[in-house]
Amino acid sequence: MNRQLFEYSYELKKQNKRKILSIIVYLVLIYFILNIIFAFLIFPVKQTSNSMIPDFSEGSISFVTKICPSLKRGDVVILKNRTNTERPFYKKLWHNVSSFFSAQQYDSYVNEKYPGTNYQLRRIVGMPGDEIYMKDYVLYIKPANEKHFLTEFELSAKPYNLTFLTPPAQWNGSVGVKGSFEPIIIGSDEYFVLGDNRISISDSRLWGPITKAEILGRVILRYFPVKSLKFY
Repeated sequence: MNRQLFEYSYELKKQNKRKILSIIVYLVLIYFILNIIFAFLIFPVKQTSNSMIPDFSEGSISFVTKICPSLKRGDVVILKNRTNTERPFYKKLWHNVSSFFSAQQYDSYVNEKYPGTNYQLRRIVGMPGDEIYMKDYVLYIKPANEKHFLTEFELSAKPYNLTFLTPPAQWNGSVGVKGSFEPIIIGSDEYFVLGDNRISISDSRLWGPITKAEILGRVILRYFPVKSLKFY
């Protein structure tokens, strides 16, 4: 009887160990699969500023996809940080390792003391070949081969909202972050990106047009806060 009980107890322990081991293996596999998805397909991004209010409030979280073979007017994209610092090998290695094991939630390149190191959400407003100008913080666009200027809202396939103040009568729109500028033509591989908060946010008014190589991905879903869930 005791021997049978011992054998039963031993077999039960083996089964429990196998179950625990299986659970650990499954959890590790799930973790690695999620990391691969986050690294190559989609990843979550938390908005840390008011640059895209009112549609993307500070603290909102969105899913961004790295698969964006074509970009459209009105797309919200995430940009690479604007520091062109060449980093030593060990920092690049630590960045890749820490990003992977934190499921893309920690970025060693980001320094909160230097806003230019942060990844930034901005909206594509000007497309390659467009002629554009700005008046009172609204962009006017004449697409390539067209004859007339239209507002950014008339041309965008995706509706969006802006935050800006009506400037005083004597306000000089060329001071600071420009609220007005003369017509320019966007290059063949360039995009003009703006923040939805047009008052004091750095964007193509300061940097100039950006290239597609500077775009990390495109927002496809804003999922937090839940009440503001929206596909893009």
